[in-house]
Amino acid sequence: MQINHKYLNRFVNILLVFALIIALFGFVIDIRNTFKFGGIDLRNRVVGARLLTKGLDPYHFKWTPSDDQRLLDPLDWPTIPVTRTTVNPSVLSFHSLFANLPYFPQRIIWFVIQWFCLIASVFIFIKNNLHDLRTKLVLISILIFICGSTIWRVHVDVGQFYIILVFLLALAYQFFSSKIKYGNALGGFCIGLAACFRFPLIIMVLPMIIFKKVKMLTATLLSFFLCLVVSVLFTGLPAWQNYFSAMATNGKLNIESLEIDKVDVKKIFPQIVEGMNNLQDFNGGIPNSNSSLQFFLKESLSLQIESKYFVIIIATILLIYSFIIYQYRNSSNNETNIKEIDLFFFISIINVLIVDYLIPAPRHVYNNVFYIIPLILLLKNINPFNTQMLSCTMLMFIGFLTLNGMFAWLPYEIQFGEFMMLGSMILMSVLFIKGSIPILSKKL
Repeated sequence: MQINHKYLNRFVNILLVFALIIALFGFVIDIRNTFKFGGIDLRNRVVGARLLTKGLDPYHFKWTPSDDQRLLDPLDWPTIPVTRTTVNPSVLSFHSLFANLPYFPQRIIWFVIQWFCLIASVFIFIKNNLHDLRTKLVLISILIFICGSTIWRVHVDVGQFYIILVFLLALAYQFFSSKIKYGNALGGFCIGLAACFRFPLIIMVLPMIIFKKVKMLTATLLSFFLCLVVSVLFTGLPAWQNYFSAMATNGKLNIESLEIDKVDVKKIFPQIVEGMNNLQDFNGGIPNSNSSLQFFLKESLSLQIESKYFVIIIATILLIYSFIIYQYRNSSNNETNIKEIDLFFFISIINVLIVDYLIPAPRHVYNNVFYIIPLILLLKNINPFNTQMLSCTMLMFIGFLTLNGMFAWLPYEIQFGEFMMLGSMILMSVLFIKGSIPILSKKL
């Protein structure tokens, strides 16, 4: 097919400028939200870290007027047996590094950290092909569908932690891709640390087994257990016992199997905390739908499935998917245009996303920042002249648009959009592993 590269590049550059404008507007809105709202998820982690450093239980503590206001999360219902802190003690240990600072400076620092990790993560994945046309397509997609989307607005607004995990995985990609002497060890440490912060990420070892990445697997497992041991020694075993106890209770809260008396926290807690009057405020105009499969089945089909059965469901789905990948990887003789390290990370994050939807815990729109990695890897290796690949890519973008409210008339549009995105990427991974996508020149 003949392509007029001059006009194609001009069109792509116009799209890139348009995407940059959208991202800039998003950045300005994020600054406004940082000052206007209290960062409700950051607050519970900061309070949790402060409680942990004082030797108190960050998962069951209930504030009283006689306590220090620095230990108050003003959205924590007194009628719920657990706090809003759902991260494990490893994450609280990270926050304890600056937990003693007043809350407002932490809010600003966290805003900077989030944007830095996003920009740095994207740069790591595209830095070797900055002048490639597909790199511009990556930037356009990230600027519009991440920086300009509700995914990132909510993440920054509430002060979430997930972009830190994306950054650690991007660093792992960099180390694994490099030719430095201890690349596998450093990459394994990044994944192990990320998994210590969020346990479902350890599922990335499954593709390592399929791809026979022995050094990578060994480094990851050793790093994970080392980080876990250090965390337990630093925070104390009781903190971890309290964490698992609280997560069991949260599992019941997720399916509303516990009866909770509703309260108006604005009437029972001080309006001004640490000199701020917005710690109970968040952007109510942004959708914050729970898309965990457990909650979705109960909400849409009134089907209540106990948490223990989801372990079986997760194992079954992952085994089926892994078997398909393994079979095609060992039986196909076709060449493909995707690097092995790109294919490994693409499949690994799909595994992470599958587990993310299935674990019996709330899942909100900010969890979707994990899609940054497979989105970049897909577009880096795209062959737009292949019908199968183009169809899957279009399905993925329709999913992104649905998630961001373009088809708001659809019931459960956020969940519908997310499942379209995940489904299209699963299909794409099978196409890649089969080698059924013809090789495309690196210079499009």
